[in-house]
Amino acid sequence: MDAKKPARRRRIVELDLLRGYFVVVIILDHLEFWPSPLAFLSGKGYLWVTAAEGFFLISGLLVGYIRAYKGRNAPLKDLSWALLSRAAKLYLWGVAISLAIIGYTLLVGPNERLPALPPEDQMATPLLLIKYILNMQAFNDWIFFLRLYAVMLAATPLFLWFVRRGLWWLTGLLSIAVYALSFLQEIPEAELQWQLLFFGAAIMGYKFEDMRTWAANHLRIRTALIVALLTITALTVTASALIVHAPDLFEGLGLWDWYERIQPATAEMFSNSPMMPARMALAFVWFCGFLALFHVLRTWISRWLGWLLMPFGTASLTAYCLQALVLPLVVTPLGPSENPWLNGLLGAGVVLLLWWLLRRPIVRRILPQ
Repeated sequence: MDAKKPARRRRIVELDLLRGYFVVVIILDHLEFWPSPLAFLSGKGYLWVTAAEGFFLISGLLVGYIRAYKGRNAPLKDLSWALLSRAAKLYLWGVAISLAIIGYTLLVGPNERLPALPPEDQMATPLLLIKYILNMQAFNDWIFFLRLYAVMLAATPLFLWFVRRGLWWLTGLLSIAVYALSFLQEIPEAELQWQLLFFGAAIMGYKFEDMRTWAANHLRIRTALIVALLTITALTVTASALIVHAPDLFEGLGLWDWYERIQPATAEMFSNSPMMPARMALAFVWFCGFLALFHVLRTWISRWLGWLLMPFGTASLTAYCLQALVLPLVVTPLGPSENPWLNGLLGAGVVLLLWWLLRRPIVRRILPQ
């Protein structure tokens, strides 16, 4: 019997393109210039799964692929030091950007388009506010990903230790157990829930080359899986968009009684606070579905949208920090119009502004990458 041939390696441009897409959606969701035709791109951040989960899943997958798989022969001590140093750097940037946004909000006064300030009990005194920012409880919503990512990177050396002993499957079981135990808390900690996305994807990244080789040797099954993923993703994304954004449609079809029953049930089922199991599972499904879509269309997407998505995708953390610093300056003087096309133009203009700034060398030198 012939040995299975390994898949030919190439740069996984799909991941860069998809991550760039998620960054663009996050920018639009934070901007909130609705109504807009761009809402069809983002779902306004209200669908059963959002770009935030996708962004986090890609981060975990790349850590598993680069640190666990490609770095499997590097000294664990060196990898651990690099991961902890990066975690500390992102933590400090999260602190600095949170302070900047909170200070700016206090300076310009209340504005519903800016992220909400921390609760009053956390802002009783300046020292108390700094304390809550330092312990990450008052990290600003527009930079919240840095809090989660810093914690995950700090825990990744333990993941690598298990992986190098062939116990990658045990990390999956432990991650599921931590997620399940989080529901014993009155308000589950975000880190205890989002870690399942990160380390679940990290396992996928560690096994990514094995999966590519298997797929290359089972073309019919691979094609069937891609079709199934695309179909399930398309159907569930459409159902989510209709139930979340189109109640009038159900009333027009005489299905209002059914809608009144299904809408609260799905809202609870796919809640993100806490992140319910259905949302967690669907996040993996949608991520795989979108990755399959970007794989199938990678040549077309690269040709027509690569100029926009690749800079955001290859420098996603820089872009994420940049949007948190720039968007407050945009949404304070500007606001959404009643004209959806004008809002679309403004949204596209802000994305292009951030794209231009991202390409400035000084931005790349200052902000984390």
